[in-house]
Amino acid sequence: MRQEPGASKSDRGTDKNYLAVRARDRKVQVRLTVATDPAAPPEILEAMMADPSRSVRRALAARTDAPGRLLRELARDSDLKTRQLLAENPACSPDVLIALVEDGHWSVRWSLPEHPAANIEVYRAICRSTDEDLRRLLAERGGLDEETNTKLVSDPSPNVRAGLAAHTDAPDILAILIADADPKVRAGATQNRLTTTDQHRLLARDRSAAVRAGAVMSGQLPYEELQRLAHDRSVNVRWWLATWSTTPEPILRVLAEDSHPDVVTQATAMLRKRT
Repeated sequence: MRQEPGASKSDRGTDKNYLAVRARDRKVQVRLTVATDPAAPPEILEAMMADPSRSVRRALAARTDAPGRLLRELARDSDLKTRQLLAENPACSPDVLIALVEDGHWSVRWSLPEHPAANIEVYRAICRSTDEDLRRLLAERGGLDEETNTKLVSDPSPNVRAGLAAHTDAPDILAILIADADPKVRAGATQNRLTTTDQHRLLARDRSAAVRAGAVMSGQLPYEELQRLAHDRSVNVRWWLATWSTTPEPILRVLAEDSHPDVVTQATAMLRKRT
């Protein structure tokens, strides 16, 4: 550390008394130097957690060696950027993350499912959250434990369950969601890499056109199912079939003679691209 005018050799560097005095300096830049000093001990950092400068508190929130008491206090900070930096700090413990689950700003909450310290307790808190988007982001994470999967598969929001259907790596959970009452959830299951051929066949015959279209977009349907869908009662399903890059050319030729002009136009355009 650079010696300040008037500072003796004994009260500079890592000397606690010297840092303690500088931590209370009226100049923000001086206090910021302490907040970012790797040698600043935990007790001095904790003493700065109510610093009037947002810049100082932001620097404290970003420290990966910050003491837990400091991080817990900063979770209640009034400055959004401070809390954003805190949520990005890999040193945050699960109890700090749990405190941030109910943060007033989406940008803080939505970063939590991917935090390296997020554990089952954090997931439980997210599952209890009133923020549907936060629960959906957790559902889309994959690699979740059995308890969290069980809670999410019963989530009241079809958007959350659809996110889980598209991303879960648990075959038993996927099977439940394929039979979900909401077509949005079943459509999500068409995009899951674990969905089997038999399950894709089932979804391709779903009563909902949105689910059948999702089955087309999965690119995993057998040829005979695509043949059948070329005559689907829904124009949207046939249009998606005419649009999708994996649709075989013979089926595109069938769609090029469809009764609906939009399907004909799309199928003809796709055939031209392949010549």
